[in-house]
Amino acid sequence: MDTITGGELLVRCLASEGIRFVFGLPCPEAEPILAALESHGMRFVPVRHESAAVHMAEGVYKTTGQLSAVIGNPGPGSANLLPGVITARHEGVPVIVITTQHRLGIVYPSPPSTFQGQDQLDVFRPAVKWGGPVLLWERLPEIVRLAIREMEAGRPGPVQLEIPAPVLAERGEAARAPIWRAEQGRGSLPQPSRAQIEHAAEMLAQAERSLVVAGTGVDRAFANDALLSVVEQLGAPVICTMAGRSAVPQDHPHHVYGFGAGGDQARREADVVLVAGSRLGNLDLPFDKYWGDPARQRIVQIDVDPRSLGVTRPLALGIVADAKAALEALAEALARRGRAAQSPEFLARCRAADHVWRERQVAPVRAFARPGIHPAQVVEAVGRCFGRDAVYVTDGGMTSLWAHWFAPPTRPRSYHSILELGMLGTGIPSAIGAKLAAPERDVVCLTGDGAAGFHFLEMQSAAREGLDVTIVVFAEGAWTMEEPSQLLQYGRTFGTEMGDVRWDEVARGLGCHGWLVEKAADLDAVLAEAKRHPGPSVVCVRTDRDANRNVPADGMLRFVEVYQGPLG
Repeated sequence: MDTITGGELLVRCLASEGIRFVFGLPCPEAEPILAALESHGMRFVPVRHESAAVHMAEGVYKTTGQLSAVIGNPGPGSANLLPGVITARHEGVPVIVITTQHRLGIVYPSPPSTFQGQDQLDVFRPAVKWGGPVLLWERLPEIVRLAIREMEAGRPGPVQLEIPAPVLAERGEAARAPIWRAEQGRGSLPQPSRAQIEHAAEMLAQAERSLVVAGTGVDRAFANDALLSVVEQLGAPVICTMAGRSAVPQDHPHHVYGFGAGGDQARREADVVLVAGSRLGNLDLPFDKYWGDPARQRIVQIDVDPRSLGVTRPLALGIVADAKAALEALAEALARRGRAAQSPEFLARCRAADHVWRERQVAPVRAFARPGIHPAQVVEAVGRCFGRDAVYVTDGGMTSLWAHWFAPPTRPRSYHSILELGMLGTGIPSAIGAKLAAPERDVVCLTGDGAAGFHFLEMQSAAREGLDVTIVVFAEGAWTMEEPSQLLQYGRTFGTEMGDVRWDEVARGLGCHGWLVEKAADLDAVLAEAKRHPGPSVVCVRTDRDANRNVPADGMLRFVEVYQGPLG
């Protein structure tokens, strides 16, 4: 007779879904779960703060597409998960959030006398796609299936399972609660209709100036090759959304940077635009001044979530479908039609405008001659050291912008940013998750010192787990992104001084390698040494504060428009 605890029953359910990692902290209520993980091929990774647990799960998913779970103790432990859960909801990251709960006699509802008591379902309801309690041992497999169906419906996101301690500790016969194979509990992703694909192919094939816009959904669906097949058959320029930077390599012969003169020209002149895996949010400048006349410009949008269609631009055709399935079908339909009508002249003009604009924007960086280190110099040195095959994780305000402009071309699912919700502090734990999921790859995190302060203690987690991850901290001792506005409006700054931190020394105290770089000439050698050393490394770089806040004027104006609306 196979008699198991509710904790082991839950672990068997998670294992059937392919989960390899569970992040969180131990507590008595969760012990039946933790005790069963190793025997089912799953790894428990303890953290220093529960919010970082969700960011680690985010790193696993963004790098490999694999699902992870996180655990929160009753009361404060579950509450600490919330910043990470809210981030996952906005970033479209699926994660199973397991909140443990007290004995049933003092919850649902919790009286004021309950220690560490709160109605956690109410607390999490606005942050998750779905949440529910498991109050009967034998319902565990059914409710896990329900949660995962809800998690995967439309745009993925976090779901909550609330499980009281008695249910996890209860023993029962496994035969009472059969576990289905993963594919038996849900259907396939939405597929495009033949009529939709033929309609889209007809519009694109007849276009004189077609444009393709690739978002993070292309990366998440592993649809990169299918998208490039469409792009190359059309002879069209392709631009990536700000969050979807790794959907297309930046050195691809059809790539045009989406936030400069070439991207502006492509958006304004295109007669047909294919948008794949993007909501065209504010970061992607969906304002009329950057686009063609909506009365004449036709937009075809493909997204797995119907709520993402037609949000900021009017559509000629909206297709609710998995991006990979739709783009593969579209590539086949275009191939049957033969050569597209588009002239190569449109792509050539867009790329030429892109090149001129880029040279103008980087000229001040190339002319930088101060004794300090320009942040762009750091990003370029990191790119030289780690190359296009590494996983890059970016965090922080100005740091994320410099990385977006100057990091090298990357492989799919290999550039993780904070450019959807914009949550600071995700970088270090997300890099840890990426390294756990893909131990054979180099993983490097570029983070500002403000963002690093949120979860820097997770470097001790990296040391404990033996993870060879490299963190580069851009250290100026200030919230630099906030300074230009204050100086412009008030002639002074307030609240932006953080004080200097020797991140390399802190790293050594946490069991990591640490280096300080104060001269640009030393960057390449120190980064190479950090890459060679086994185990986690931290490189503290004294970047120039004035250079950091003096981003290219055109780029900064566009970023301001995200918050204030279109200028001029």
